[in-house]
Amino acid sequence: MNASTAPAQAEVVVVGAGPAGQRAALSAAQAGAQVTLIDTYRQPGGQYYRQPAAEFETARRANHQREGRALWEKVSAAGVKLLADTTVWGLFESKLLALDGPEAPPTIQAAALILATGATERSAAFPGWTLPGVMTSGAAQTLLKEQHILPGRRFVLAGTGPLQLVVAAGLVEAGAEVVAVLEGSPLLRPRHALRRPAQRAAALWGQWDRLAEGLRSWSTLRRAGVPFHTGWGIVTAHGPDEVTGVTSAQVDDGWRPLPATSRTLDCDTLCFSYGFVPATELTRLLGADHQWRPEQGGLVPVRDEQFQTTVPGVFAVGDGAGIGGAGLSQIEGQIAGLAAAAQMRNPLDSAEIADRIERLRPALRRERRFQRLYAQLFTPGPGLDELPQTDTVICRCEGVTRAELSDAVHKGADTLDAVKSLTRCGMGNCQGRVCGPLVAALVAGETGQPRAEVGLFRVRPPVFPVPLAALGPFDSDQQPATTLEPGVIVR
Repeated sequence: MNASTAPAQAEVVVVGAGPAGQRAALSAAQAGAQVTLIDTYRQPGGQYYRQPAAEFETARRANHQREGRALWEKVSAAGVKLLADTTVWGLFESKLLALDGPEAPPTIQAAALILATGATERSAAFPGWTLPGVMTSGAAQTLLKEQHILPGRRFVLAGTGPLQLVVAAGLVEAGAEVVAVLEGSPLLRPRHALRRPAQRAAALWGQWDRLAEGLRSWSTLRRAGVPFHTGWGIVTAHGPDEVTGVTSAQVDDGWRPLPATSRTLDCDTLCFSYGFVPATELTRLLGADHQWRPEQGGLVPVRDEQFQTTVPGVFAVGDGAGIGGAGLSQIEGQIAGLAAAAQMRNPLDSAEIADRIERLRPALRRERRFQRLYAQLFTPGPGLDELPQTDTVICRCEGVTRAELSDAVHKGADTLDAVKSLTRCGMGNCQGRVCGPLVAALVAGETGQPRAEVGLFRVRPPVFPVPLAALGPFDSDQQPATTLEPGVIVR
């Protein structure tokens, strides 16, 4: 950035164009605010509403894609400005955003900021997880939704949560053979399934679209004869150069494989999904307070009733502020959008804004009930973090094994950043997004520290890899809240 270039000015800036971000942008715009929406991808929608690539515009869209297209048409009609294919690589004091994109200014100064940054899939490290043919279920879904590509022929899906069913059904409909779906949660076994029926019924009440989608996916798998096993997990992926099969086993209530239950399944592709981790890099970079909430995916920002963080004028909504799904994300986005617009002294009467927010509270309570049930059923146990062997790679970018990480801890590295300094884990292109939770669990286990105290890797700008040309000097009155330190490697 040229030091003489003043930042562009904006009233409400929304980062992330998934369900939460689009609803926030629409809500703020309809309340009278001028809104700028920024997203990394070429088309708005996020993972949930991910649209097909331009080459497949004439292809038939799935239900979620049609819903996403209809939502975006409303957002666009409301006058929201979209900066697509744009990376927010830094967030500094006074809500100054540093950008890199084909049509984006180098910086934008926001009067109010709504972060709807979404989440990343939680990885699991086990022997063979770095083999070609092993991928997350979300990656397979992206290939199907956006590119209409089948990444293999014979699939095994393992992990936990409804995404497994949805992706498996999509693979079947695309012509793939699904060998089995392994649901790791022991709480879905028959002996647990009928516990607290009233509580579960209350949490599921009103979730008709989710239930219908689950039933459609289940029916698709049943018609195709796909086995669905509850309380089973992956132990090892096999293959000399690529996946040729997997070893699975029943797991106990702590998600640890049970002896003498293992079986081998032949496949050429393994898709796994063990939930999601909120993308909190920007809220942490800004210095907002956070708390450890494993039932919401890990570290999440502290927020008030209108989803404002401890930094005034900065809101955090959706899965980036705590895993809760698309329904909860959209309601949080609506409330935050209205609250942000109210801070702009917009033409809409403040009493009307307050009334609109209150009318959303019953739906918010309903979605939170579902969120609690989801977390209870599908949060993995500690056994998942115990799967890697000594030679299992934990940090794929830098090729760091569990043995090397353990050795660093035994030499006195009892924090994530100390382990990072000794091993380079977290210094690769993913910047710790994949390996960070894995390393944190290992450090906690090796040192006996509570997982909440271990935390995550420290965040520094650039938050994402960007061209060196995007990293320019700041004016003296535009100092970042976190500065690039000498010796930091920019990739």
